Amino acid sequence: MNTSFTPKVSIVIPVYNGADYLRESIDSALAQTYPNLEVLVVNDGSCDDGATEAIALSYGDRIRYFKKENGGVSSALNCGIQNMTGEYFSWLSHDDRYEPQKVEHSVAYLATFEKRDRLLAMCGGYYIDKNSKHIRDMHFDFAADTVYSGLDVVAHILKHGVLDACCLLIPKTAFDECGLFDEELRFNQDALMWYRIFCANYGLVVKDSDKHVAYRLHAAQTSKTRRDLLLTSSLSLANTIAPTFAALSTKERPLLRMYARRHARMNSPRSLKVCIRIGRDTNVFHVSDVLYLYCWLFIGKCRNILKAIYHRLRFHK
Repeated sequence: MNTSFTPKVSIVIPVYNGADYLRESIDSALAQTYPNLEVLVVNDGSCDDGATEAIALSYGDRIRYFKKENGGVSSALNCGIQNMTGEYFSWLSHDDRYEPQKVEHSVAYLATFEKRDRLLAMCGGYYIDKNSKHIRDMHFDFAADTVYSGLDVVAHILKHGVLDACCLLIPKTAFDECGLFDEELRFNQDALMWYRIFCANYGLVVKDSDKHVAYRLHAAQTSKTRRDLLLTSSLSLANTIAPTFAALSTKERPLLRMYARRHARMNSPRSLKVCIRIGRDTNVFHVSDVLYLYCWLFIGKCRNILKAIYHRLRFHK
């Protein structure tokens, strides 16, 4: 590691009723080989008879513990950001875990770039099941050892939809400049944050070969149990970010078209209509674009049915 670049890193763990996996998550944060860090656990108003709080308190002064009224993961993350003392932010979900060298490797990778003050670093990861058994590796489709511009990252997200929050190491200045997580969003709050950061010309460097985050898939995840919440948040997100994508769209990088197609593939017709309206109002979309997007909406409906069948077979045996 470049010994002249050893910034303090704050690992923030937001948790709500997380007694099943919280200890494993905290242990992985405390086991990091990078010495200059702190671990913050934010209890977002858990209502599990104190089980989550008891686990957090058992670590004493090895972690910084905050308890607040329930306000959603965005509010818990914001609490962590507002109280962190590090120069870099690292999100760790309470049901996921880090490999011991996650932070060290990310910091060491950033140290190899001269202009790193506006760069986020991303490592690789893999999926585990409820019993911590390896399922498969994550694949982000980024080229290793490449600096991606902010708009290139946005285009990549819209095309591939793969940017896992816990794999990132983010400079605190990004939040100072772009604001905190939107607490009105109960889902997709991370997507909006990344769009804001990368549209503000922060870049990304990726070390995809390093699998340092274990992302847990289980039946209790909101993404599987509350599709209604996903669709509502997607609609709010579309109203917020679609005008920005319209303004930044070019022939070579049609961000709004890509974003609208993403909603169509997700079978989110209300969000798609928002994108189409904004696209038509700003003359970014023509009739052919609208027909193209509704074809993708049909594909999205079929895809959603197949995904529902898969998750029922996978998680409800």
